[in-house]
Amino acid sequence: MIKTLVLPIFLVLFITSVLGGAIGGVLPIGGFFQSPIAHIQLPAEAIPGLGIYNTSLTFWVSILVLLAFVFFSTKNLKRIPEGRLQNLAEVIVEFFLNLAKSISGSEKGRRFVPVVLSIFLCVVVSNWVGILPGVGTIGIVESSEVVYKHKEHKVDKCHSDDHGSSHSDDHGLDKKDKYFECEKALKEHLVVFNETFLGIKYLPPGRGEIKYDSADYDPSSSEAEEARKSGVVLVKDTMKLDYEDHNRAIINESKVLEGVHKGKIAGRLLPLFRGANTDLNTTLAIAVVAMFFVTYWGISELGIKKYGGKFINFSSPIMLFVGILELIAEFARVVSFTFRLFGNMFAGEVLLIAMMFLLPFIGIVPFMGLELFVGVIQAFIFSMLTLIFGVTAVADHSEH
Repeated sequence: MIKTLVLPIFLVLFITSVLGGAIGGVLPIGGFFQSPIAHIQLPAEAIPGLGIYNTSLTFWVSILVLLAFVFFSTKNLKRIPEGRLQNLAEVIVEFFLNLAKSISGSEKGRRFVPVVLSIFLCVVVSNWVGILPGVGTIGIVESSEVVYKHKEHKVDKCHSDDHGSSHSDDHGLDKKDKYFECEKALKEHLVVFNETFLGIKYLPPGRGEIKYDSADYDPSSSEAEEARKSGVVLVKDTMKLDYEDHNRAIINESKVLEGVHKGKIAGRLLPLFRGANTDLNTTLAIAVVAMFFVTYWGISELGIKKYGGKFINFSSPIMLFVGILELIAEFARVVSFTFRLFGNMFAGEVLLIAMMFLLPFIGIVPFMGLELFVGVIQAFIFSMLTLIFGVTAVADHSEH
């Protein structure tokens, strides 16, 4: 009975997902689950009051999850494993022990396992935590005033050539027109939120809540009024700008002042959590740690003189050139480590955001499964390359 209901339920959910998202939004009856597509930016966002970035917070959550796994999997160790966590931990450790032995060709490969395994677990857990529901979608709503302050330097830059002059600039724009131009910098992050009696703000589903525009026409014009009736929210309706003072725009309101969304909050969502490896700083830090240990292994095995001779060798012009190439390769490894992991995880974040916008609910499930797989593969590649570089570092230069 249950098996016969699975397919109809799946079809109903899939059709609802298609009609409710942006794809169904082209139909008169569609788009009922459509929400603003999340803002995507490369730098991590700083969390007000905490003094840290959301990617750092997510990374520390990942570390806590990893520590909890280590604690519970080793809490009651048995010679013959009984618990699933101990079984899983032993399978992972044994896999990397065998891998290190096979690549290094001897039992000495065991020295690499603690670092290589730590990197693998750190990367895979942080990758998986980054795609959990709520990551990137739960956070703090910044009002239009706060967003404006972030963008204020752009507005000032637009008027930096005036110096108090009342004349038009070289492009024929007077001060008011130039403010309209500067307002374009404010629109890209702003959406309309509802607010509950507890002060909790949320993005309501529905096509009428998603548009936020900064048109170049006067707020009192008939064109602006037509835009408001169609559900468009104008930047000018969330803040009042002093057009007479061309050195500064004054914001008096954060709520929508006119139109169908009058009284609602205008701002942007600042996520409390964001995938740790979608931040270049995180992937760079892991890459630096990996290459630090590669260098440490090389020096501890060969000695600083012999290891350094791989990079600085004046015995012949050819060896000098080879040493320079080896040195460049060391820095190139850090760069490739950093951007490989960052690029794959950031692309995954963009993919999930796009699919959540196009096909909410069920449409995103297959892609979350794909990202789980990609997270493991990227962690394995990172740790595997660290192991290979470590084995290469401890080998005498004459051996390779």
